[in-house]
Amino acid sequence: MRCDSCGNGEIRLGRKPKVVQRSGRVAVVTDIPVEECASCGMSWLDGPVARRVDDLFRDMLATDAVAIRPYSDAKAVA
Repeated sequence: MRCDSCGNGEIRLGRKPKVVQRSGRVAVVTDIPVEECASCGMSWLDGPVARRVDDLFRDMLATDAVAIRPYSDAKAVA
């Protein structure tokens, strides 16, 4: 599949980290499964992955000043 952003690259599966800062707290989730363009680097999360990442960030930012967790620590959404 071609990239909708640049029109040049092929979309491939990959893994990336994401950092969120909120109210003086920092959270990093590593190894998040993404679809990314090999040409421009744009990346996308599918719906279930995005929900799991949001839940993990919400939990981390509520309890820790600084937290780093792998995506695999996220609880599955029923």
